[in-house]
Amino acid sequence: MADSRNKQFTEPVLQAVAACLSRYARRKQSVVVGFSGGLDSTVLLHAAACLRRDAGLDLGACHVNHGLSGNAGAWADSCDQICRELDIPLTIVRVVVPPNTGEGIEAAARRVRNKALADHPADWILLAHHADDQAETVLHNLLRGTGVRGAAAMPESRGRVLRPLLGLSRDVLLGYAQFHRLVWLEDESNSDRRYTRNFLRHQILPLIAARFPRAGEQLAAAASRFSEVDSLLEDLASLDLQDNSPEFPLPLKLFRELPDARARNLLRAMLTWHHAQPPDERRLNEFVRQLQTAGNDRRPRIDLARYALWCESGSLYFKNLD
Repeated sequence: MADSRNKQFTEPVLQAVAACLSRYARRKQSVVVGFSGGLDSTVLLHAAACLRRDAGLDLGACHVNHGLSGNAGAWADSCDQICRELDIPLTIVRVVVPPNTGEGIEAAARRVRNKALADHPADWILLAHHADDQAETVLHNLLRGTGVRGAAAMPESRGRVLRPLLGLSRDVLLGYAQFHRLVWLEDESNSDRRYTRNFLRHQILPLIAARFPRAGEQLAAAASRFSEVDSLLEDLASLDLQDNSPEFPLPLKLFRELPDARARNLLRAMLTWHHAQPPDERRLNEFVRQLQTAGNDRRPRIDLARYALWCESGSLYFKNLD
């Protein structure tokens, strides 16, 4: 029985993490796991710890303390204890989530957390998103009116970030944790259905799965196909730049010489390359129309919470307001 359970639960997790590390990380490189102390990141940290010697990697963990819960300090202490038991050095980063940014507390906390992890000096950052998270993200982004990039959801790799568990369901991770008798934390906010992702996770996705049992798998597969399309659209935007570098300011004539769809695609790509979220489709479409048609005496401009775009002297300018 033990061998059967080991094969069912342990091997998929270890194989997924080992395969991902072998694709990207080289021996003696440093790897840090984004560690919240929850089920998913606890499984990832444990699996990485099991593999670190064979992979020849310098393994660490990073816990981001948002301070949003009264339990935040206790969670940080628990993460420290878990890492001590696994002999893994832990970095605890305390951050402040800015209020009233217009993006919602979930998105603001996620942005601040991602920034804190991105500032870590490790060669690779491992995050514990799994297949259920992928399906949830696809559905969430589609309902928000996202474009192709948003529908592509989360890639296995982007820059220094790796997500080894994207092909595994939460049930597989739970089985791994139970088999190894791991201890993890439960964030009370995960059951608060006022948050959009919790509403989708606890109410909408179970209803969909009751009618379409493979819904999670199909949504994750759709994300993979959207990711391929997104890559092709970025290649097209690079071609449409002609001999220009992907930097602002950018000559307005590029947009005026392109068909509408390709002009919009170029602007989306430019914003993405500068780590800026494109505006909603209505505003983006209208702004591109103005770029293509406005006379020399007009200065189309768009102001958002985190950046501004404007025309001046025949060029399109961008300013990050963060």
